[in-house]
Amino acid sequence: MKNQKIQIFRAMAIIAVVMIHTTPPGEWQIFCKPFINFAVATFIFLSGYLTKDQGEDWKAFYLRRIKRVALAYLIWSILYSIPDMIASGPVALVKNLLTANANVSLYYIFVYIQFVLLTPWIIRLARSRYRHLGWLIAPVSVLIFKYYGLLAGVEMSKYASLIWSDLCLGWFTFYYLGIMLGNGIMKRSYDLRVLCVVYVVSLLVQMGEGYLWFLLDPVQCGSQLKLSSLLSSSIFMLILQSLMQKTEWQPRSRLMVLIGDNSFGIYLSHLMVMGLLAYLPAYSFIPFPLNSLLILTISLLLCMAGTQVRRLFKRC
Repeated sequence: MKNQKIQIFRAMAIIAVVMIHTTPPGEWQIFCKPFINFAVATFIFLSGYLTKDQGEDWKAFYLRRIKRVALAYLIWSILYSIPDMIASGPVALVKNLLTANANVSLYYIFVYIQFVLLTPWIIRLARSRYRHLGWLIAPVSVLIFKYYGLLAGVEMSKYASLIWSDLCLGWFTFYYLGIMLGNGIMKRSYDLRVLCVVYVVSLLVQMGEGYLWFLLDPVQCGSQLKLSSLLSSSIFMLILQSLMQKTEWQPRSRLMVLIGDNSFGIYLSHLMVMGLLAYLPAYSFIPFPLNSLLILTISLLLCMAGTQVRRLFKRC
C-alpha cells in the first residue's frame, strides 16, 4: 500500500508540473504557483526517501539508478536538440548533453543524476555530527545566486550562472530530507493537522514574497527556488511522509496510480506536446487549467501507447 501512496504522490507532482508550465504570466504566478511549487521537490524527495544505505554496494546502486534515466536523457536531448543541430551542427547536441540545455525538463534529470552520484557522501554527511550543515546548502545557495545579484544590482557572471543553472545546490534540501527520513536518521514525528496549518501559513508567506519578486523581477515571482518556496515544499514533504506512515489512510484511485506509473514519461513528453499544440490556433483559446488537463491527458495517452508498443516488440 505504501507503494500505491508513492505513485499517487508522483501523480500529484506531475499534475503540478504540467500546471506550472501552463500557468499564465503576471499575477497568476503570484497566487497560483505557491499551490503547485511542490512539484519537482516531491520527485526529488521521493528519490531520496526510497534510497537506502547500500553499505559498500554502491556500484550496483549507480548502475541501477543511472541506467533508468540515462537512455531517456540521451534520447530526449537529441529530440529537443534537433532545432539547435540544424542551426549549429552536432556540436550543439554535445553542448546540450553536457549542460542539460536542450530543454528545461532535462535539467531536472541532470540534477537527479548528480544526487545519485553524490548519494554515498550525502548519507555519510547525514549520519555525521555535521549533519545540520546539510540543511544550509540549499538556502545559502539561493541567497547567493538569486537574492544577492537582484538586491545588489549585480549581474551574475557566466561561470556563476553555469554553476547555478547546472548544479543541484538549490534542490539539496529535498533529497537530503528524503535520505534522512527514508533511512530513519531523522525520526521526529509531527501532528498532521499542525503541519497542514503551518503549510497554509507558508503558502501565504510565499504569495507575499512572490508579490515582492513581481515588483522587482516578474519572471522570477513564481519560482520554485525562493526561500519561502523552500519552506513550503519542505513542510509539504513532511505532510507526505506523515501520510505514508498513516495506516488508516488507504487511498484507492486507479487513475492517480496510472498517472503516477507514467509520471516519468509524462514529464519528458509534456513540453513537446505543448510545443506541438501551440501550432493549433484553437489551443490558445483554451483557458487555464483546462489546457493543463488537455496536455496531461494527451501525454498520458502517448505514454500508455508507448508502453503497449514496447510490450508488442518484446513478444515478437
